[in-house]
Amino acid sequence: MRERTVTETGTARPTRPPAPPRAPGVVIIFQREACAPVPHRIDRPRRFGRSEDADVSVGDGGVSRLHALIEPAPGGVYVTDLGSRNGTFVNREPVVTPRVLAPVGAIVRFGSTIARVMSDVARYELAVENPYPALIGGPSLAGVRAGIALAAVSTAPALIEGETGTGKEVIARAIHDASGRSGRYVTVNCAALAPELVESELFGHVRGSFSGASGSRPGLFRSAHKGTLLLDEVGELPLPIQAKLLRVVEAGEVRGIGEDEPAMVDVRIVAATNRDLDVMVGSGTFRRDLLHRIAATRIRPPPLRERLEDLPLLFGHFLVGENMAVSVGAMEVLLAQSWAGNVRELRNVALAGAAAAKRANRDEVLEEDVQVVLPAVMPSEPDSLKARIVTALSNCEGNVKRAAQEVGMARSGFYEHLKRLNLDPSTFRKRG
Repeated sequence: MRERTVTETGTARPTRPPAPPRAPGVVIIFQREACAPVPHRIDRPRRFGRSEDADVSVGDGGVSRLHALIEPAPGGVYVTDLGSRNGTFVNREPVVTPRVLAPVGAIVRFGSTIARVMSDVARYELAVENPYPALIGGPSLAGVRAGIALAAVSTAPALIEGETGTGKEVIARAIHDASGRSGRYVTVNCAALAPELVESELFGHVRGSFSGASGSRPGLFRSAHKGTLLLDEVGELPLPIQAKLLRVVEAGEVRGIGEDEPAMVDVRIVAATNRDLDVMVGSGTFRRDLLHRIAATRIRPPPLRERLEDLPLLFGHFLVGENMAVSVGAMEVLLAQSWAGNVRELRNVALAGAAAAKRANRDEVLEEDVQVVLPAVMPSEPDSLKARIVTALSNCEGNVKRAAQEVGMARSGFYEHLKRLNLDPSTFRKRG
């Protein structure tokens, strides 16, 4: 069992108010264009349509008067098309039978309206001001915003951990801006530094201190005096440099190559990494004492695949300077992707799609424009298997023996898949 560094601030844990009851439902995230998430609880059967008789009125000309019925279901919602003229779709598949299960995370479309099935929509019902406009997203980023607020009022280092493209540099910049520090915001990609030049880049050098040192250089720490220094990809620093960095963090002193005396610096350090530093500590490739020092606050932005409800707003943000709209078909394709490159990949796709639309003399990004730069969406075996298991558990109300028989597996093997896919049969059982 690996050890994980946990840093506590203060002398006592603050008392948290009890969490509000969970409210399963759907969140509308696209209506002909990106829109602020609109939550709808599905605590009872609800009819969606344009009619005033509908339980949920949808202002979309492509939606029928009574278009679709959405009902509570274990592990998601049931969706039934009510004879609409344009059809209802779950994860791009047409709903042709009653009570099709749309599991949590599924995308439901009716007309030009797209909704995402959520395990809890209560957090979307609260109007919360976003103090960091560069962080585009809803409640999925609540933990990130809380981390920024905590880091901003402290001078202690902060560590931002997350996959490539999740916006770690945007978070670091938000910390600097919110802190009110008078100095510069300086960034360095530690992975891009040549091993023989890392020390000189960070701490500086004097003229003639090594071959090729034709002049003196202050180094990035002194350049960031009274400001913030982002050490991006900090996990790539060699161990000898980690030891020197520890000295800076502990004492606020830097000593450049060839210097006799150290210099004091007032620098707020923000480190970022897409590597697991706790694992690196265990393997001896990252110093435990340094991790303790730079992780006074730990912030972990979620990957895009875990907050797809934010994708339409993000995509629209990237198209602001392009004067482009996006079609509902294109948005469905985008929402079906796994986004290994996260928000950075989405930005590249948005700009490429806009360029393709312009070449065709259109002001709307269509499905064909994004498919040019995206691989065909084919469900992987794990995704397909998970969908089958979720459907079986729902149909069998969490009875593992019956669900395993429905999928065609031995019960022991079925349990192994439940563990691997992080599925709890009890969540599919009816509540008495």
